[in-house]
Amino acid sequence: PPPPSASPSPPPPSASPSPPPPSTSPSPPPPSPPPPSPPPPSSSPSPPPPSLPDPCSVDRTLMAPIDFLSSNVLYNNLNGVGPTTTDPTQILVSNVGSTTPTSGATMGMRIVSDSVYQAHKPNRNGPNAKGFFVLNIRGEVDTILNFTFVDDNSQDPVTVPNFVISIYDFDRGCIGQSAGLRNKTCDGGSFDLGEVVMAKSSTADPAQGFDAYITSGGTSEVEIGAVTGGWTSFSATLAGTGADNPGTVQGLTEDQLNKAVSLYYSNTSSFQLRVRLFPPPAFNATLTDTGRNILLSGVVLDFPGCPPPIPPSASPS
Repeated sequence: PPPPSASPSPPPPSASPSPPPPSTSPSPPPPSPPPPSPPPPSSSPSPPPPSLPDPCSVDRTLMAPIDFLSSNVLYNNLNGVGPTTTDPTQILVSNVGSTTPTSGATMGMRIVSDSVYQAHKPNRNGPNAKGFFVLNIRGEVDTILNFTFVDDNSQDPVTVPNFVISIYDFDRGCIGQSAGLRNKTCDGGSFDLGEVVMAKSSTADPAQGFDAYITSGGTSEVEIGAVTGGWTSFSATLAGTGADNPGTVQGLTEDQLNKAVSLYYSNTSSFQLRVRLFPPPAFNATLTDTGRNILLSGVVLDFPGCPPPIPPSASPS
């Protein structure tokens, strides 16, 4: 008999399709960068100089007569820099004037400084033969000077009802030549430098601030500004030379008046001046080997635009 027919092999089981790979969740987006830091607050602009009364309205005949020409130096050793290093660390002068135009009592003046003060030529400090009170400041110094009127006998502070402090010869250094600070030349022949004298108004410092200041007005070469801390700054706008330096405290030329300022004070025994002398950034020199003279007086200057003061009438005999 024929062999039995072989049953066909069953087909291999159909492979189940592989399940699709699990869908991957999309990666989360990277975190957003933090917002930029806000810019630092811009520094507030300097406030304008204080609004003050019309200086021509000040009765200049009431000013205390202050005359450094007849004063006497008792101590001269501001901050211990000399010239008389054995003196107390101050400048003290007697017989600078009287508290009012009609008072016969004499008063002196004491000057002390902060610890920053340095002089280039300390022997120039004090009253000179031209009637100025001179303060010599070394380069690269920013110092505060305190002035006090004192009784000539007791040396206690005395209140002065009205007085004026005049500051002379604001100028700047050179443009292409040595001037202002005489033994230095300007970097690149174009930059200049000079002193800045600052004082506080009675608005900023009611106890010892000035009531008003006066310059020669539209022709003045003194720039008025405001400095943080309540200081009003006075500085030169033009270069100067030795030829325009004042020779006396009065009788100034128009050019010399243009480089001056007067500060009027009332009912105080003291006042402060801050003096700064720095080179500008482009000045490639150190200024510790040079300095400036700050010239002061107690004289009422006859600036143009203000009528001359009317002297008090003589008492009938």
